[in-house]
Amino acid sequence: MVDDRHKTPVTRIDAGDELQIIPLKPVDQWRPLDNIRSLLFLAMRKPLNEDALRDALNQLIRRHLPILGARIELKKSDLEYHLPKSFSSTYQLFDWTNRTISSTLGESDLFPQAHESASGAFFAPVNIPEMEKAWTPSSWPVERKFEKPGAPLLFVHITKYTNATIVALNLPHAVSDQMGFGSMIKAWIRVVAGETPMEFLDLSPSALDGPKLSQKELRKKGEYRILSSREQATKIIPFISDLIFHSKETRKTLFLPVEVVDDLRKRCTDVLKKKYGKETLPLTNADILTGILAKFAHLDHRRPKMLTLNSTINMRGRHPALPANKSYLHNALSFAVSRLPIASNTPLAEVAYKNRLAVTEQLQLKSIERSLAVTKELYKRKYHIHVVEPSDISYAVTNWCGAWRDIDFGPAIIRGEGAAATDENSTAVPLIFGHSLQRNYPTRYNAQIMCKADGGYWCDFTAHIKAMECVERLLKSDPKLQSL
Repeated sequence: MVDDRHKTPVTRIDAGDELQIIPLKPVDQWRPLDNIRSLLFLAMRKPLNEDALRDALNQLIRRHLPILGARIELKKSDLEYHLPKSFSSTYQLFDWTNRTISSTLGESDLFPQAHESASGAFFAPVNIPEMEKAWTPSSWPVERKFEKPGAPLLFVHITKYTNATIVALNLPHAVSDQMGFGSMIKAWIRVVAGETPMEFLDLSPSALDGPKLSQKELRKKGEYRILSSREQATKIIPFISDLIFHSKETRKTLFLPVEVVDDLRKRCTDVLKKKYGKETLPLTNADILTGILAKFAHLDHRRPKMLTLNSTINMRGRHPALPANKSYLHNALSFAVSRLPIASNTPLAEVAYKNRLAVTEQLQLKSIERSLAVTKELYKRKYHIHVVEPSDISYAVTNWCGAWRDIDFGPAIIRGEGAAATDENSTAVPLIFGHSLQRNYPTRYNAQIMCKADGGYWCDFTAHIKAMECVERLLKSDPKLQSL
């Protein structure tokens, strides 16, 4: 094993530098998003040209996306970008390190992959914390509170195997959600290819503030809302017994084949049509995935408990300020909320359908605007976001799959001399894993659908020990999940 790390010293902004001071929007700095650093692992089954990647990232920030070269500073209780009006040749735009390993990626036993013989759902032998330990430097700040003074926004670490490349990226969630992260990566690849990336939207400070709402509307029960002070203080009570009696949890990488999800969607649709009639809203695979994950997390519940279930919604293409044909780096998130009793015998069709109803409602502009208003109020009050009705348990699902469409590192593949024409057109479509969570908190109350690749969906899933044992037994006896 060879470690050939490349490291640039941290460059602080001097007091004499001419700066642009840019306040972050409320939707970019509510708690705990203000502290989270999003971590991505882009796993390519090809050797990539590291120099080309580093040079292109330098060009991307200097010429097209300078905000990535800023620093985030706290002024009183608000965050703001400090962006030099021009970057000197020695200014550190990002942190770049690397590592070379003299073996194949397969020999590392760190790469989750679906085998052709696997026709059902299964747990991969490696989880996200294990990937993080292997593919990132121990010196990386895993949350913003651990950053050194003057630290850049973006950290990059390249792990080079003999036949593959892992590109690890670390960026504050305050800068970008996953859709923005994906847009940044696509722009980066276009620069590698010698092309000009699409221009990113630069919105006015109040563009995503939402309307002014009455306190009654802000506190509308059963939706994404502001809890009263009393509700804020008591919302944790339903979780106390779970955390006491099930103090340990297990985190795994779950693979759900597309064929299995497609089949479950058709089965659930038939069930719903019989129950609600032909006008039933059509389910999507995202609804089925959300239902599976919520069911798995509560598979040990013999008696129903009321659940607040929420799914993260992307506002791009659904809000007038965010046209679908424009790239937007920063956060544009709202939340679809449903409530239902959940237990081991709750039909998957009911969970998926409740989610579909909530998502359909949240996709309307008036709901998106209301969500923005609630988010701004959360930010003003410095409340920690937790979408839950007091007395309920909660579960949140985030689906990243749409963020990675059309990402292909083909332009960065190392080409040999005399490469054939077919080699020139070869691709490096990554499997993308990662997390965007606060550290040292239980992760069992949320799941992330990380990517769709190799014929299925890869999910970061956590459950307490007893519930995970129930899931493992189910996967062994019914890998196609027909009993759900």
